[in-house]
Amino acid sequence: MKTLNKIFNYKNKVVLITGCNGQVGQSLVKLFLSLDAKVYGIDLKENNVKKKKFKYIKENICDQNKIIQIFDKIIKKEKKIDIIINNAATAVFSKFTKRTDQEIENVFKTNVSSIINIIKNYSILFDKQNLKQGKIINIGSIYGLLSPDFKIYSKGNRLSSEIYGASKSAVIQLTKYFAVLLAKKKINVNCISPGGIINKKLQSKKFINNYIKRVPLNRMAKVQDLHTAVIYLTSDFSDYTTGQNIIIDGGLSLS
Repeated sequence: MKTLNKIFNYKNKVVLITGCNGQVGQSLVKLFLSLDAKVYGIDLKENNVKKKKFKYIKENICDQNKIIQIFDKIIKKEKKIDIIINNAATAVFSKFTKRTDQEIENVFKTNVSSIINIIKNYSILFDKQNLKQGKIINIGSIYGLLSPDFKIYSKGNRLSSEIYGASKSAVIQLTKYFAVLLAKKKINVNCISPGGIINKKLQSKKFINNYIKRVPLNRMAKVQDLHTAVIYLTSDFSDYTTGQNIIIDGGLSLS
């Protein structure tokens, strides 16, 4: 039986994180660096992490050709990619009655199409490099399962949109689909769906208080609340776990 030190040994792991400069992305970069993994982060906005084992890649994940080029560069240097975190996402906050085709297209391209392209090209690369095992985590959302409670929003708040929720529902379904499709290759595909993560720069005090009233654990999530699930799903402990959607919402979806 492997010891805990071996199960949670990330020293020789190569991790790719999309959306590395967002609130969750930055936290995940720091988490894997603290575990001594080699981390590659993709984002259009530069990440200010200056660490020897971190490589920032400024690129648009909606461009499939760029994804292929990124994989080729990483493989050329590292010979493998052990873990992929599909974290990049976008949202719109305009009124539903003014929803444009361009907004719908942009959300689905970033939140859904990019994940399909990343997983598809990882699968191709997996065979080409004769890799033995892989772990993929897709970041979903509580709003891929529930409709927002519109009573907690007030004027000026960023109202979660119908198209964002629809895209995150798609992420959860894609997780199940690819988990079955890629099981024979020993690629585990799982999803984490967070509840509202506190961000006082973007959320009003009134919204935060209204949201907390809905949560049995009486607070909004912190990015660190995702870390245990991320470590589990990328460790050897999760070798028999695939196609799952782990909900981290303080119990909101139960009430």
